[in-house]
This record gives sequence, C-alpha cells and structure tokens, in this order.
Amino acid sequence: MPITSEQDLERAMEEFQRLTDAPEDSEQGERRRVLDADIKAYYVQHSDELRPAKPRHE
Repeated sequence: MPITSEQDLERAMEEFQRLTDAPEDSEQGERRRVLDADIKAYYVQHSDELRPAKPRHE
C-alpha cells in the first residue's frame, strides 16, 4: 500500500504498531517490514512538508 497522504501515514503507523510483536517469519512480520519501508519512504519524500507529531501522554 503506497502511502500518499498524512491520513495514509497515520493508518500505516497504527497498523505497524499493532504488528510490533508479530514473529519475524510470519505474514504479519512481513507486513510490518513492508509498512516500515513504506513509512520511511514517505518520510524521506515529505519530510519538509510534515506537521509536527502529536505529543505523547504517558
């Protein structure tokens, strides 16, 4: 799934976080690797256009 907007980016990051504990050799692990590459590519292409991240409340 190519990431083409900030909404796509947010969805991809949410899915990536859900897959954090997936085994490396599973379909979910592969999906996490694909999402990671797509997210990184989006950041490289759009780093000067992105709005600041939301602060995390812990």
